[in-house]
Amino acid sequence: MSLPAKSRVTVIDDDKLGLEALMDDLRDCDFEPMTVSGPFGTEVDRMVSEIQTQDPAFVICDHKLQPLGLAAFYGLEVVRRLVEDSRPAMLLTMYQQTSRMRMDLRASRHLIPVIMGRGDFEAEAVAKYAEVCLREIRNDPVDERRSHRSLIRVDWAEPSSETIDAVIGAWSPDHAITIPSSCIDPLIRPRITVGTYLMGDINVGADGEDDLYFTNVNEIVEVQDIEGLSWPA
Repeated sequence: MSLPAKSRVTVIDDDKLGLEALMDDLRDCDFEPMTVSGPFGTEVDRMVSEIQTQDPAFVICDHKLQPLGLAAFYGLEVVRRLVEDSRPAMLLTMYQQTSRMRMDLRASRHLIPVIMGRGDFEAEAVAKYAEVCLREIRNDPVDERRSHRSLIRVDWAEPSSETIDAVIGAWSPDHAITIPSSCIDPLIRPRITVGTYLMGDINVGADGEDDLYFTNVNEIVEVQDIEGLSWPA
């Protein structure tokens, strides 16, 4: 996909300086940036409705909308709803802000085709970001977003913890990833201990750890069956 010249792009950011800088970058790339006024409080439906009324070709939304009072909710919810409505949209954020926010994003990563740090965003690549979103909306995700049934080896787990640490051999056999417990079927959570092997749907083609998602983690695999499943050495 190539967004035509003068395509409308809606930008949502509570920081006016950041908003104007991003809109200027889009204008330089021959897009027509728009925004929404607010404040919206807790009315996420109203923000989504205003965006849909503008009928943009693409939406760029900041994750933290609360600090300067644009909204009391997160941009994650806005982007999720837009994508569910077949509207291409991406999320801008800073993964390293807090570990809690990082886990919240990971728990919803399968629902958001494009999440990017501000320092990595390129206005010249907006058409590429939109293509990733549109392909996922059409159930034809790019390779980096395509899920594969994969083994997960639990390296750390405690019953009271909201996360586990685990290795996904098909992605990186020597690098542990922190996974929110909410990504795991509640029926098998009580049985998980260090050394447990799980099966789940993971986009093992992801370039970076922050782009991994975990869905349908709903099987425990017995150790004697691992060899037949080709766990990497």
